[in-house]
Amino acid sequence: MEKLSLISPSFRKIIQGNYIYADKTEYIHKMIENFDSCFLSRPRRFGKTLLLDTIAELFKGDRELFKGLWIEAKSGYSFENHPVLKISMGDYTEISSKDDLVDGIKTDLTFAADNEHIKITARKIGQMLKQFLNRLSDKHGATAVILIDECDAPVSRYIADQALAADNRDVLHDFYAALKGSYEYVHLAVVTGITRFALTSMDSGPNNFVDISLLPEFSGVCGFTIPEFLKLFRDRFRDTLQNLKCNGSIGQNAGLKELKRKILAWYDGYNWLGKFRVLNPYSILNFFKHLEFDSFWPLSGQPSHLTALVRERPLDFIQPSLDGYLSEDVKKADIGKLEAVPVLFHSGYLTIDKKSLVDSSAKTAEGDTVQVVSFTFRPPNLDVELSYNSTCFKDLFERDGKYFNKFSIDMKNAIPKKDCETVSHMLEGLLTGITHRQRKPEEAYYHSLFQAAFIAAGIEVLGEPAGSRGQADMAVFLDGRIRVVIELKYRKADDLNDKSDGVRAEKELSAALDEAEKAIRDKRYDWIFRFSANEIIPMALAVCGRDRVTARFIESQATVIPTDPWCLSTGLLP
Repeated sequence: MEKLSLISPSFRKIIQGNYIYADKTEYIHKMIENFDSCFLSRPRRFGKTLLLDTIAELFKGDRELFKGLWIEAKSGYSFENHPVLKISMGDYTEISSKDDLVDGIKTDLTFAADNEHIKITARKIGQMLKQFLNRLSDKHGATAVILIDECDAPVSRYIADQALAADNRDVLHDFYAALKGSYEYVHLAVVTGITRFALTSMDSGPNNFVDISLLPEFSGVCGFTIPEFLKLFRDRFRDTLQNLKCNGSIGQNAGLKELKRKILAWYDGYNWLGKFRVLNPYSILNFFKHLEFDSFWPLSGQPSHLTALVRERPLDFIQPSLDGYLSEDVKKADIGKLEAVPVLFHSGYLTIDKKSLVDSSAKTAEGDTVQVVSFTFRPPNLDVELSYNSTCFKDLFERDGKYFNKFSIDMKNAIPKKDCETVSHMLEGLLTGITHRQRKPEEAYYHSLFQAAFIAAGIEVLGEPAGSRGQADMAVFLDGRIRVVIELKYRKADDLNDKSDGVRAEKELSAALDEAEKAIRDKRYDWIFRFSANEIIPMALAVCGRDRVTARFIESQATVIPTDPWCLSTGLLP
């Protein structure tokens, strides 16, 4: 029985060590035969690094290493030798300026040249690359294979600092432009990453790379397709079923069919428009190692750019709208205009649910409407769905899963009891995880922050529900019905430096609370709670500098049944 490998990106080690391996050489052969340069986007831990290492080994010409695999047994491939330059831009972990990125690339090129006993005299990275490829090809009498892993890392890791991200993108632009200008020395170039950050918003650099990420024929190039999964793990299913029965993870009467169905529900579901949906390899390998159903992939970390964007726009990422995205919008990755759903898709938190054709505003010369591709998205599986909100909660508030669960339970208990002290204490404690650089001195920021916190914790919230008589800041649902409406006010009081800071901040907090209560007393919310005075609770919420928070629940005196069309049409209210 093949062994499980969770860490090795080495194709040679996997083959020689008898580890589980899904044969991807048919995809690689298709890549070699059809393209001289291509880009592949896949989420982290899907096997991009192993794919590039497999390509590198293929061009070393060691046919014996591929014995029995598709490319050796069925393709007639000649196993030509080509020199290989492999660079991982994920290795550049400490960049404080674009000069650091330049130095990192220079170091890699110099190291590669030294290994080949080639002397490089050029000093700029573009000239160094071209000179090295020229001399490498001359030495071996064959053009080179260029493999670049994590091409977006120097940009995506620093997305919170858009100036640095843009500088790094410009450095990469020059590097890829030099690669494009050196193609007489290049046999094949393959670039992988999570996003297109490094390949977007450039005038002339890497626009020669063919994006194969959503080509159906390459949908299974990374991860496990269902046929691969059933074949690779067939010898493990019976023992796994017995272990799961013993530890209570599956019913005592369950059979192999139910086991496979449950595994697919947890870890299958990624769709890149091909014949088969794809299972996450990291999660599957962890499942068979630990023999329990759990969220493995989301809890192993996430792209730093996603963390930065969740902190910047929490509501967009905790409650994204999942339909109506045009194909071109999904492929774009402009660092200044990132949409939540495309980022979540490329990062692996969403997958394509449906592909459809929709009418565009363009027309042909004959007057016919031009149709374009549109996508609807969904979470791929339980592995992701069950942990996504808690992961966002952790990124946003620097809190662990234990705190997340306690917050959800305590808040659901405190609100119906009108426990002002607990609600205030919990919200204030929540904000202590927000760094100074994240905070924005504006009311809208705290609106989105609290709404995101409630939603992430499983409390349904409607933001700014509006009717003809007024608008609430938030409406909180409990037991499927609106039970609380919230008016929130913010006062900036964090620019104080003398000993009276505390007193003045307390006054600001009290004033903000009075403003919120006055808005409610002025019947701004009359339309939403007047018909059910015993069930709808108005809540005044105030925040001031240094993240002081307090709440006040207000008794409604309303008794009249409303006729507001919005109330009646939504069906949300009791």
